Amino acid sequence: MALQELAFLPASRGTLQYLRRKLDLVKRGKNVLQMRRDQLAKELLAIMDELKKRPEAEKQFIEAARTAALMRMSRGEYEFRSMSSLVKPPKITHVLVSYQGVPVPQARVQEEPDWSKLLDPDYRRVVETLWNAVKTMIDVANKEVAVEKISDQLLYINRVVNSLEKNVIPQLESALRRVEERVVDEELEDFVRVKLLGGR
Repeated sequence: MALQELAFLPASRGTLQYLRRKLDLVKRGKNVLQMRRDQLAKELLAIMDELKKRPEAEKQFIEAARTAALMRMSRGEYEFRSMSSLVKPPKITHVLVSYQGVPVPQARVQEEPDWSKLLDPDYRRVVETLWNAVKTMIDVANKEVAVEKISDQLLYINRVVNSLEKNVIPQLESALRRVEERVVDEELEDFVRVKLLGGR
């Protein structure tokens, strides 16, 4: 039932019961949403706490990339490409992960890079360091996407809760009071009419 139709409800005991049930349902729904909001806020704070490592992750990545660039320059383009071709690249897949019921797309490492054919210890060390830095950045990116999706859900729940508190519940309470008054008035009129008729 649309809220606009509340003004046209008939004054009866059945309407009163209907409005009380509806008001109770809306209030319970609001309470459930508030609990959900609290859970999501807690999850969001935990993830944001983990994101504090982003500057360190970026620093590690830049340092690893810089080391790789220096090796490229010192060993020469041909050797660098030749050594790089010995490394089998990783496989990254995308999956949906549920954070407190919110679906969040995440990148997952399906297969680690294989550098078993890379025998040069300097190249191997550079590749390992670079890959570890990339893995950390993937983790950071996953957390950032989770923060974005959970924040969107929190904003939506807040809008719904605010609408229930400021519009739906007050209108239902107002309609309930109005119908109660009319029912009492009509019952009083009936009582007086019966008394008057009985006194004749």
